[in-house]
Amino acid sequence: MIEFYPNSIYYPREAVEEKLAKGELERTEKHLMGWTERHRGEIWDCARDDSDNPSDEVLLDNLRALLLCKGSLQPAAEMGDMIKEITKEVWYRNEDAPEAPDLVAAEWRAKYLTKWREARMFEAFILIEKRTEQLLKILKG
Repeated sequence: MIEFYPNSIYYPREAVEEKLAKGELERTEKHLMGWTERHRGEIWDCARDDSDNPSDEVLLDNLRALLLCKGSLQPAAEMGDMIKEITKEVWYRNEDAPEAPDLVAAEWRAKYLTKWREARMFEAFILIEKRTEQLLKILKG
């Protein structure tokens, strides 16, 4: 089984599972299901390289591998979320003394972008684990 864990931050599995239980990953789950639907053919093509009749685990591993290659479930939505985070940082840092928004954004990207993306990928991998039945239904549909 292909696994993913963020290298740049400590993000315990329990924290993600708690977010899932609270419903805080509903949007990410929706994006995962849509992504799986859009990439079903590509996932199957990759899985058929392993076997003519791939098992459920092979299908899920190919879903994970393709997600790692693509790097994002919904690039436009991620960009919007990133802009919101940067905007918050600009607001926060300008409370005490004015700073150029472009400079704050560049510093945020340098400091947090990799960590932020890794956290999102980890959440997607937990969702793949927790929503296996729904994902297989989409893949086999």
